[in-house]
Amino acid sequence: MALQQSIIRVHQHDQTVTFQPEGEATMRDSPAVRQFAERCFTSGLITLYVDLRRCTHMDSTFLGTLLFLKRLVERREEGHFALLSPSPQCQRLLQQMRLEKVFTIMSLEEPTASVWTDLQSELTDIAAFKRNVVQAHQELGRLDGPAGETFRELAAQLAQELASEKLEGRQEKN
Repeated sequence: MALQQSIIRVHQHDQTVTFQPEGEATMRDSPAVRQFAERCFTSGLITLYVDLRRCTHMDSTFLGTLLFLKRLVERREEGHFALLSPSPQCQRLLQQMRLEKVFTIMSLEEPTASVWTDLQSELTDIAAFKRNVVQAHQELGRLDGPAGETFRELAAQLAQELASEKLEGRQEKN
């Protein structure tokens, strides 16, 4: 089965940024979404939305990245983070993982097509990509219940593998 290509669109208006994944939102898309949002936070972003009406699936790394961004907004003690109009597939996934109680979910009108810009998901920094995967799973590991337990174990394993790679890289340089 071929992997469905995803598109992440972004719309920015004043102090609000909306991301809209179309198709499958995956670990490949996560760093670009995170980096764009972090850049916006430094310039005064207050509201962050993720419009899921065109999204057919989110992998664990993308979900963990959304949790990371939600917590980033909450730590700032100002602003708002919400998921918008989840597709039936995304709604089912959020319910299965009990995330519909973690995220604010709203229904808003979709901005017109002319105001979206495609976000480029280029994997140029492999180390940053791997760190994002680990951090995303650590965020999922903070969840209560069985899902959190599973992701805590996975995050610990991924962090250990990343640390081993760093150690091996240092030893090869010496």
